[in-house]
Amino acid sequence: MRLLKITVIGFLNFKRIDDMKKAFLSFSVILCIFIMGCNDAQLTDLQIREMQSKELKGSFDDAYKANLQVLQDYGYVIKSTDKESGVIQGETAFRKHKKYFWNGLLINNEATATLEQFGDNTVKERLCLVRKEKKRSTNALSMTTIFVEDATTIVDKDLYQKMYDEIQKEMFIRQNLNK
Repeated sequence: MRLLKITVIGFLNFKRIDDMKKAFLSFSVILCIFIMGCNDAQLTDLQIREMQSKELKGSFDDAYKANLQVLQDYGYVIKSTDKESGVIQGETAFRKHKKYFWNGLLINNEATATLEQFGDNTVKERLCLVRKEKKRSTNALSMTTIFVEDATTIVDKDLYQKMYDEIQKEMFIRQNLNK
């Protein structure tokens, strides 16, 4: 075994080459874990669509009514529905953001559910949730106020799963009430 004494920046002391290799390997592993942990991976459009889509067991009628019920349970006011095309749209009321109370940041959520019958006992659904922010901006010279609006798709797998679980539960209840 060859001996080597290297002092790096005055605090690491390597007396053998094996110690230096172990330290380098350990440092490399820790650096890789740190880099992977800091990587905020963006979901692709296909991954988002997969998260938003679900096959429901039951009839189109039950799925449609269950969606209306669950959206209302989550605080959405139904804006429009078209049962023939299977589209339901709803929105929550605007509320002021606590942090931006004085500058007028208003936030609400919008939901669009699209349902389609597939086979005798399967309904395919896509539920899209969007967060909208309206920020008030005042021009000091002209004393005019405008609202700037920004929309962001809500990407929360747990929220979508919870809503779909509740929709399927509501469908199950409706199916058993019809018997």
